[in-house]
Amino acid sequence: MMLSFLTSLVFPNHCLLCEDLLRPEEQSVCQLCLAAQPRCSFLERQRLERISSTIEAQFSAVLINCPSVSTLCHNLKYGGHPRMARHLGYHFLAPAIASAHIDIVLVPMPVSKRRRRRRGYNQSEGLAQGCLRKLTERGYRATVALLLEKHAHRKSQIEVDPFERWTNPRGSLRVRQKIKQRIPRDALLVLIDDTVTTGSTLLYAAEVVREVFPEQPLHLLALALEV
Repeated sequence: MMLSFLTSLVFPNHCLLCEDLLRPEEQSVCQLCLAAQPRCSFLERQRLERISSTIEAQFSAVLINCPSVSTLCHNLKYGGHPRMARHLGYHFLAPAIASAHIDIVLVPMPVSKRRRRRRGYNQSEGLAQGCLRKLTERGYRATVALLLEKHAHRKSQIEVDPFERWTNPRGSLRVRQKIKQRIPRDALLVLIDDTVTTGSTLLYAAEVVREVFPEQPLHLLALALEV
């Protein structure tokens, strides 16, 4: 923390959105800009719930896509900001989880080895780590589990049309058997991703998890919804 403080004196950090100077406790985005980001409306949340009704899972996103949210998501994925991922997970994702289950397992969406090498980290894991910190502060027995792995590379969802997005992820995910054995019985499983457009990727991941945990409560949670 002392090194970070001294570094910030020489190379001050600015908010990605408003370009104001950041306080030492802020990461990439100031508190005012965080609070100003638009949330999903009731109708948008209902649309996601209808998509996931076939597998009896809750489906929600926190932010609605707009220029500022798009900037956040782009920097989160391609800008090399793992600390910002944890910051956003802490402030946005954790408050979206209201559960009667004391045990919560956060399952970040995996990326291929190729994309991880290119980006240096998995943004969904960063979001999950930030979410974990907040849930632990709230008294939950929460953990992050890398339950899913990508065993086949697919084109990015942004590279295909809306119809192909429903078939593109198929056959690319599987459950890690060693991690499966560590999941507490009746714990809430929360699949975490950064953005959702059609919902096809998260829904497919949920189907893969459902095959192994048919009775486990399941929540699909994304940082932002693109419309």
